[in-house]
Formats: sequence, structure tokens, C-alpha cells
Amino acid sequence: MEIYDVIKILGICTLLLLSLTFIFGFFRINIPNRFQIHKWLGIITLILGLTHGFIVFYITYLK
Repeated sequence: MEIYDVIKILGICTLLLLSLTFIFGFFRINIPNRFQIHKWLGIITLILGLTHGFIVFYITYLK
């Protein structure tokens, strides 16, 4: 697997998790622990987004 495939997969996963985080935060879905799910989805989205951004920055400017 090349680094560009990893970048693409991380970007798609980040976008998917960002959409889920928005849905759980914006809409008042009546499920237990909705706030906990929203919080953890946000943390995971942030980690994946920063990882994706760092890899793109590294490939573009530092390599």
C-alpha cells in the first residue's frame, strides 16, 4: 500500500466521522449516551484529521 492510498483512506474516514459527529451533535436523536458518542467521534475525527494533514504536509513540503 502506497502512502497516497493511506492519505486517501484517512481523508475519507475523517470525512465520514466528521459527518457522523455532526449528525450526533446537531440532531436530537433519542439514543442513550448520545453526548458520549458525539464526544468520542469528535476526538477520533480530530486525531484522524491531524494525522491526515501531517502526512500531506510531510509529503508536500518536507520530503
